[in-house]
Order: sequence, then structure tokens, then C-alpha cells
Amino acid sequence: MRRAHDAAPTVLAVVVAVLLAGQPGAWAQRSDGAAADAPPASPAPPAPPAPPATERLGTALENIGQGNPLLARVNGREIRWADIEKSAQGLPEEIRSQLGTIFPALLQRLIDVQLLIWAAREDGLAEDAEVRRLVSEYEDRVLSDTLIRRRVADRVTEDMLRARYDAHVEGLAARTEVWARHILLDSELRARDVIAALDAGADFVELARARSLGPTAEQGGDLDYFTRDNMIPGFAAAAFALEAGQYSPDPVHTEFGWHVIKIEDRRAEPAASFGEMREDLRDSAIRELLDELLRDLRGRAEIEFYPEARKAR
Repeated sequence: MRRAHDAAPTVLAVVVAVLLAGQPGAWAQRSDGAAADAPPASPAPPAPPAPPATERLGTALENIGQGNPLLARVNGREIRWADIEKSAQGLPEEIRSQLGTIFPALLQRLIDVQLLIWAAREDGLAEDAEVRRLVSEYEDRVLSDTLIRRRVADRVTEDMLRARYDAHVEGLAARTEVWARHILLDSELRARDVIAALDAGADFVELARARSLGPTAEQGGDLDYFTRDNMIPGFAAAAFALEAGQYSPDPVHTEFGWHVIKIEDRRAEPAASFGEMREDLRDSAIRELLDELLRDLRGRAEIEFYPEARKAR
């Protein structure tokens, strides 16, 4: 094995060393390269033929990645393949995709980190008051984050997100608006006469001005845009059953009389797909569950406010 102060090994040399790491006796080498003392062994079977010298580095790295082999030890502390992968996670994608190129540098960097940790412990920094304070603060953050993950984030299921999405879509549908006109009459017969005139090609606006008994007659029966819940139920049900340009084929009866309704336009906010909304839905679910958890914790905890804090509340 190479020592940390040696020159950085070539990519191929590191890979070969790594591949050997999982073989019996691969680490039983003295630092001078001679075999360590060992009891006589039975004659080994003939070695399989060596792999082609032209084997690509990428293929070798793929073989390494199938397990978690030991790559190096620094004063007894192991560095394995999983450590290499973890150290590459924070790098940009275009760099991570060149793992064969950066692999030796990552390994040397991990060795450097272990050397610094070893030196810090030798200097007694593990017991330093400032270090202990920082470690305690970090521990608190890890505890808090882990609690949120386990008691909040892990409770958010795919079924929960789907239900929230369906409720969102229903909410959008409830906010759909129609622009309607109507002609208000005092009998079903007169209302049917108006429908017959419309069927014959009469203009709705002119009929409304001439025959409607409602306060919007002068405006051609214009009711402007409204949502389903802004209109009386029977009228709203009939209006929202029509498409733009259609008028009611039968008179609509309400407490105000008999109506003939025409829809000029419909408008609604289009719903994004579940995939597009998934992260937002998950974030909102986590916030709600976290608020629920905090309300419970506040109800069970002893929280004291001192005079200055009370003034700020």
C-alpha cells in the first residue's frame, strides 16, 4: 500500500489496488513490498488468465462500485468506496460524471482529512471547550432534523399527496366563473316563447331588453362573471351546465320567476399536473404536520416567559 506522503498514484494503479483489496491476503504486504511471514500453504490452483491489459478504467470502476471495498487505512481508520461516493455528492454533475478522472484526487483528499482529524485529536481538541460547544450545537441540529424527518416528513405518503392534489383541483373547479345573461319572466309559458324566438334566430340581448322583467334588462340581461357559490343554487346549476354560446333549452324556475339563461364565456385557472405540484404539495403537508407537532409539544412543555420577553409578545 502507498503511504499518504507518496506521490499520488496513477488512476489505473489505484484501481488495481482497490480491486485487490477484497482478495485474501491483499493487505498482507510489508511496506517494502515483501510478503509477510505466513505458515506454508497448500499449492494454489493455477491462477486464471490475467484480464486484458486494455480493460477500460470505467469498467474497473463499475466493478468497484458493486461492493464497498476497503481502499485505504489511515492510522487504523478505514476509507471505503462508500466514502468516495459520499465525498463526490456535493460536486456538480458534470464533475461527478468524470469519476474515473477525479477518483485518485478524492481518495487523496479523504486521506488528508483523516490526517487532519488525527492531528486534531493528538492536540487534544476533542476536549477543547469551544470545540465541545460547537459539537453540542451541531448535535442539537441533528436531533431536531432527525425528529422532523421521522415524525413529520416520513409520515407524508403518496396517497396523502394525491388526496391533497384532488382537493386542490376541486377547489379550482369551485372557482370557475361563467359570464351569463338572463331574461326574467313571470310565467313558464312566456319563457318558452322566448326560447322559441331564440331557436328561430332572435338576438338574446334584444329580447332581454324587450321582455325581461329583471333589473338588468337595459344591459341586455348581463350578469357579468360569477362563481357557482355566488348565485342561487337552481340558477347556478343551470348556468354551469351550459357551455359558452349556449342558452338554456328549458325555462329555469327560481324564487324570482322563470329564467332563460345564456352563457357568454367560461373561465377557470388551469390545474397544474400532479407531477408539477408534487414538491409544493409535499412542502405544505410537511408544514401542516410540523405545526401539529409543535402545538402538541407546546401543550406538554413547560415554557417560561420572563418580563422582557412578555413585553415583546
